[in-house]
Amino acid sequence: SDTVARELVPYRVLTSNVIINGKPCMLQVKTSLVDNDDLIQSIVKVQVILLLLLLAGLFIINRNLSKKVWMPFYTTLNKLKNYKVEKHEPLALSKSAITEFNDLNTSLQELTERTYQSYISQKEFTENASHEMQTPLAVFQSKLELLMQTMPLSKEQAELMSGLADAGQRMARLNKSLLLLTKIENSQFADKENISLRNCIEKFILQYQPQINEKQITVENKITTDEILYANTSLLEVLISNLLGNAIRHNHVGGSIIIKLHAGELIIENTGRLTPLDESKIFERFQKDSIDSNSIGLGLEMVKKVCSINHYDVAYQFINNLHSFTVRFNN
Repeated sequence: SDTVARELVPYRVLTSNVIINGKPCMLQVKTSLVDNDDLIQSIVKVQVILLLLLLAGLFIINRNLSKKVWMPFYTTLNKLKNYKVEKHEPLALSKSAITEFNDLNTSLQELTERTYQSYISQKEFTENASHEMQTPLAVFQSKLELLMQTMPLSKEQAELMSGLADAGQRMARLNKSLLLLTKIENSQFADKENISLRNCIEKFILQYQPQINEKQITVENKITTDEILYANTSLLEVLISNLLGNAIRHNHVGGSIIIKLHAGELIIENTGRLTPLDESKIFERFQKDSIDSNSIGLGLEMVKKVCSINHYDVAYQFINNLHSFTVRFNN
């Protein structure tokens, strides 16, 4: 029998009579009938089970300890994800028993405060620049108009003044666009509401009707459904007006514009130059692929910025001699 496990084990006995030191003795040799391979397998199985139980226990203990140790970090991370600089809500971070996490929280609070102060400074600069730059431009244009009305003017003087007037108007548009772009980048358009995209598009088609008629452009309105977007009204108007204005400005006389809206996608296609635009640069600042002197090269960058803020996707394609801009509204 197995005296350790107290189990009966089958065995074979060899008995023999022998004489040792002149005395008759009985010699018994007992051999276990249990296979050594089976014994080894049983031992291995027991060891593996014990090892797995040990590893499982260590995993559970380590996981619980890790959750407890890293809980302050994930709490801080979630608060950072929800932080909005324009709202200036204090970043209230709880204290931790870990010194490094406390140092991290302190640094993040200081960083967010500096970010807010920088945001306020840029916002004030934008507002001040808007006032300080627009006023002298308006005075310049007004004085120039009065000067052009004085008599007599030679042909050369009239041409020079006309050039100055065009330059002044271009400067005013550039100033307005740069300030608008700065406001977009600084997230100064935070208020959102439900907006009918169809109504917004039709409003700008009507608004651009004089330019459309001047170039004798045919507008094919293929909007068959509506898309209700939760967005800032001003930003959505910037998006639509720039896409539609771009399609008109870079079109040729007698050209066409096709507008489609379906399945969360807005597609605006237009005729124009017979070669595709540079897709790698088309949305960059001051990139112009047109000889139109009225173009300042900021419209498509504003489109890209608005799409980025609202998590929309915008793409350009040149298909069947048509320049196509597609905006996918992911919300």
